[in-house]
Amino acid sequence: MDQFLLSVIAFLIVLGPLIIIHEIGHFVACRLVGVTVLEFGIGLPPRALKLFERNGTQFTLNWLPLGGFVRPLGEDFVRPLSPDATEAEKKAYTQYQTELEAVGKKSKQPIRGVMDVGPWQRMLFLVAGAGMNFIGAIVILTLTAMIGIPSPAPVVAGFSPTSPAASAGFKFGDVVVAVNGVAVKDSQAVEEALNANNSKPVVVTIERSGEKRDLTINPTEKSFSPKQSPMVLGVSPDSPAAGVFEEGDVILSINGKAVSLNDSLLKAVQENVGTPTKVIIYRNGEQKEVEVTPRKDPPQGQGPIGISLAQLTYNLTYGISVLDSTNSAITQLPLGEAIPYGFERTGFILRQLIEFPVELVRGLRTIQEARPVSIVGITQIGTQALTRSLETREPHWILNFAALISIALGFTNLLPIPGFDGGRILFVFVEILRGKPMNPEREGMIHFVGLMIILGLFVILVINDVVNPIGQVIR
Repeated sequence: MDQFLLSVIAFLIVLGPLIIIHEIGHFVACRLVGVTVLEFGIGLPPRALKLFERNGTQFTLNWLPLGGFVRPLGEDFVRPLSPDATEAEKKAYTQYQTELEAVGKKSKQPIRGVMDVGPWQRMLFLVAGAGMNFIGAIVILTLTAMIGIPSPAPVVAGFSPTSPAASAGFKFGDVVVAVNGVAVKDSQAVEEALNANNSKPVVVTIERSGEKRDLTINPTEKSFSPKQSPMVLGVSPDSPAAGVFEEGDVILSINGKAVSLNDSLLKAVQENVGTPTKVIIYRNGEQKEVEVTPRKDPPQGQGPIGISLAQLTYNLTYGISVLDSTNSAITQLPLGEAIPYGFERTGFILRQLIEFPVELVRGLRTIQEARPVSIVGITQIGTQALTRSLETREPHWILNFAALISIALGFTNLLPIPGFDGGRILFVFVEILRGKPMNPEREGMIHFVGLMIILGLFVILVINDVVNPIGQVIR
């Protein structure tokens, strides 16, 4: 299928519905607290057309596909209107109701502005969008579990040649069953068990060729590098990589220059387009040198070499990297188990988002991992997820991506940034502490400046995502 068409489909089936879900949260909360909703907009103004009108609310389609909005009476997108402007809106809406009645329609909404309700009711209105995104993620993940999810098995994806893990006798593809006798179900559990061991000898139970065995890792004080390395997940036929690279190869350097991240690898490859390039790889416990010539104009959906990558992160104490197997059996959970899975998975992703800045400061995450993306970058990743689902006929790839974006959308909107829901919530807290709301003009100016900065950043991120597309993060 054409890549552009896939991108459009990915946008329509992921971002579009999630934005609408977010705005439905605001809309329902407005109705619950009795605030008049003037407009429910898909996209941002200018208006393209009015879709329909229901109970006094106009539902519209707008030209800028960057989100959506719910506009309650007495508010201009993100800022409250002055008392005089609110009163003018009330009069205009009263006239609008009269016109509706004249054509046989009647609005069931009370005429009440957003500042006519208390701060806690406005808080509900502001939080409801993100809350609906979190609920949406739980529903998506519950359905995903019922349709079928992989039962991941943590497997040894790599180990530093001079590390304690190498001395212990690990091999690529060993399935980790337990750490110090405690069963582990995924790579995160393995990492947590290793870190909790406080650099002491650890017994890792692995399964190899159907047999279980215990391997003891005796750590030393030495740190092992690289901390991170790109690993080959797949090789495209009829590409420069075919017959040169194999699945599981860990790439260490290109033309003598060490590469530790997917981004640095891609940059090094692009610098050597059309030139025979020496690559040092780690394969089956040994370092090897191979040669490949990156092509200038790769087919759509492929890179200059023709490999898809995963990012390995090594435990520096033990020198081992564990990933969840991507070839796991698909398991369908009954509703009674799928619902707890949806809650647990949503909570896990949310914790990861909250802990990410702390891990970044502590050096546990890289700057490359913190790369912010625009709607273009999100669509690029969504296209990869959709492609994988179509190729494998496993919908969990695109559904998991949709759940992740829904959670990220809700989390981001709650950040205390002017122009975001979190920024407006912050002003409500200030109002509660002061005992009176801030001057609407002053609050509106702060939100306006915040939105201008956000839009400027948005343009920069779009340009960056177009010039430097997101690499293969799904495959």
